[in-house]
Amino acid sequence: MGFSIHLPTLMILSITINLMIGGLLWAIYYLRGRQYYFLLWALACGTFAIGSLLAGLRVMVDAPWITVFGAHAFLGLSPLLLLGGLQRFLKGATRSTRRFRRISRVAFAGYLLALLITFQMDPLSPRLLTALFSVVVFSVAIYCLAAPALKPALPRHMLQVLFTLHGVLMVAQCLAIAAGWLNTSQTHTDTVLRLILVNHILLATATALVLPLLAFTRSELRLRALAEKDGLTELLNRRSFFLEGNRIFEKASLNLQPMAVLMLDLDHFKQINDRWGHAAGDQALQSIARTLENELRGNDIIGRIGGEEFAIVLLLSEDENLQAVTHRLLNAITREGAIINGMALNLTASIGSIERAKRHRSFADLMLEADTALYSAKDGGRNRAKFGEVTLPPETA
Repeated sequence: MGFSIHLPTLMILSITINLMIGGLLWAIYYLRGRQYYFLLWALACGTFAIGSLLAGLRVMVDAPWITVFGAHAFLGLSPLLLLGGLQRFLKGATRSTRRFRRISRVAFAGYLLALLITFQMDPLSPRLLTALFSVVVFSVAIYCLAAPALKPALPRHMLQVLFTLHGVLMVAQCLAIAAGWLNTSQTHTDTVLRLILVNHILLATATALVLPLLAFTRSELRLRALAEKDGLTELLNRRSFFLEGNRIFEKASLNLQPMAVLMLDLDHFKQINDRWGHAAGDQALQSIARTLENELRGNDIIGRIGGEEFAIVLLLSEDENLQAVTHRLLNAITREGAIINGMALNLTASIGSIERAKRHRSFADLMLEADTALYSAKDGGRNRAKFGEVTLPPETA
């Protein structure tokens, strides 16, 4: 039994699906504060639908300028608009995006020129040219998505797979066209091209669904960061720090793992604000935050829990010395905070630290004792750490 695919049905299905998805993306663009990349993605679906419609008119209208040149102009523009939306999503309205637009216009102009030269030579030449152009565009899109810093990772990888499959389909289309030129059965070539169109419809639908997923999940990550992070230092805020601290405390208590809490307060912060201004005070807090991040490990928990007050949760190894850690932090703050942006701020800090013991029933108990130790360090002259009853003056060079 022969295998038959009804081409008009495929064309109608392709046009309908792209128009529906394009309408959905346009609605998202309208409802989400007119984020421009959604508009570009909607236009990508719309231009593909227009190109498919013009190509379908070929059986009824003998006008190659419309049904061949015009159709493939829109079909070639579609992946370029998709890539433009992706570039805008990744970079925002930046100088690199404007440079990308200029390069895209030149590339599309070159594509149109090649199409103008070839579209009347052979009926398959425009399809080959459009397929090759699409392969290049999808390759660039895969490269743009390769940045490991782009979060979230799952929809990014999904798009990379879909773009790769798109590229493979376009290469398969090129091979099918080449087989047609080598006097292979035209019926066989048409069947292969129709199968490719079926798979393209499925891939286009999946891609159009994953694009909003990428945007929405990134928005979710940003909203979560706003809820969990301190806006100035990008450390955990007070609420998130206590949530993480309680989680670490329960885990350490269950596994009998050593842990410690450090409370750190920037010395004479009001004098910095009074002498240098609040902008300098903000830079001082940011300097403390970066110093703590650089000196501590990735699994240590750091938060800003007050104006100039920071807190740290350390998971200690058996041979790790808490006093040595506090010494290192004090010296690093003094070293890194001596001069900030040309201002001699001469930052110092006081630290109160406590290690988890059997008497501690909750994370709040640790925080209370660390806070008490902090005030002892400040009363003892500042620029020092207090651990239990042991006062540690900062090391001198």
